[in-house]
Amino acid sequence: MTSRIGNHIYAKGATEAVKLYKEAFELVEKGEPWLDNEGLIIHQDLMQKDGNLFLGVTEYNHLPNDAFINKFSTDVCPPMLFYVFYTNEADLQRTFTVLSNNATLCRELEAEGKDIICEILDKFGVFWHLRFVAHENRSLWNVMNLFNSR
Repeated sequence: MTSRIGNHIYAKGATEAVKLYKEAFELVEKGEPWLDNEGLIIHQDLMQKDGNLFLGVTEYNHLPNDAFINKFSTDVCPPMLFYVFYTNEADLQRTFTVLSNNATLCRELEAEGKDIICEILDKFGVFWHLRFVAHENRSLWNVMNLFNSR
């Protein structure tokens, strides 16, 4: 039985990615990063202020089992999409501002029903769907909280 799923990305420029995600999502590093001989990040956990793990980050060249992935054609790659739900619209606005620097805006900040959403492909190639969940749609928020608490 699965009790929790962890989010992890492999970024070209992981040190810079850690700085960006810390600012965008108000995260803190858990301990010192595990570095290779060249000073590149092998693993760094980024935590929410409440102590919950939000995201792990690793330098792209440490992608596991690279030989397995490279045997496929170049149009096959491990896709990543992260949904981040907010109960405070100002937090969404702040994250959008930080992540959209040098990024591809796939969907500008806009209303979807009573929610506010946007979609960003950040400068590290990670796709983010950010959503402020309006009070009337909190049943969606409760479902996501229930799912994530398992």
